[in-house]
Amino acid sequence: MFFAVKWHYDQGKKGDRKALLRSIAKRAALLILAAVVVALITFGLVRWFGLDMSY
Repeated sequence: MFFAVKWHYDQGKKGDRKALLRSIAKRAALLILAAVVVALITFGLVRWFGLDMSY
């Protein structure tokens, strides 16, 4: 909800479009990196505990 209010507030201010796109790209990269790290930790724990992931 904070971002919705902020978006409407910022519509009155015409900001730098390149800065906005750069910020979105940084957040997207951080999200993807976090997902990869969580996946690697999960698979590492699965192998460490010796769990069988095959059907």
